[in-house]
Amino acid sequence: MLFTAEEVARSLRGCWQVLNCSRGALNTFDVSVTGFWHSFLAMALTAPVLVVGVAAARHSRSGPEWMLEGGLFSQPDIVLGQALVIASGWLLFPLLMLGFVRLMGLERRYVGYIIAYNWSNVAALLLLALPQALHVLGLATAGLALFYTLAFGFIVFYFRWLLARVALGVSAGLAGLVVAMDIAAFVLVRSVVG
Repeated sequence: MLFTAEEVARSLRGCWQVLNCSRGALNTFDVSVTGFWHSFLAMALTAPVLVVGVAAARHSRSGPEWMLEGGLFSQPDIVLGQALVIASGWLLFPLLMLGFVRLMGLERRYVGYIIAYNWSNVAALLLLALPQALHVLGLATAGLALFYTLAFGFIVFYFRWLLARVALGVSAGLAGLVVAMDIAAFVLVRSVVG
């Protein structure tokens, strides 16, 4: 069964509460087995990110003329590449974290962390897609879009750091290591996919 609108609203509210350092923020997430699998289904909510990513990739290959060259999804290699980059956040990083929590003796916190992390991906990816969308639509120069991406990226990194501190109960340094692993996983996928 798919998640409900109430679960989506509650989970995104939980992300906001983590960002605001609210007590009990993690209690808003469904930490059951069903909630765990629903958090992976949240990837469906980032479909607009795929559309923006494909448009941005086509724009970077051929400039604004890409709009005259068939439909948005007429180049399957770009669509597949963008889909792989998005899916990696839901697949590769949780696998890396499985090893990390075992090494650190934090297995009991893994499910709650991944649930919150997956729901945070919805907000993070939508936020990070905004500068690309502005650039593709001609509402921001490449430099301004890069500036926005960096600014939003710092917000996302800070949020992920807070999430690791709260959900895993680790020190600031270990939370930084978790964020570094997240970034490394993204860079690895991006370099492989292109």
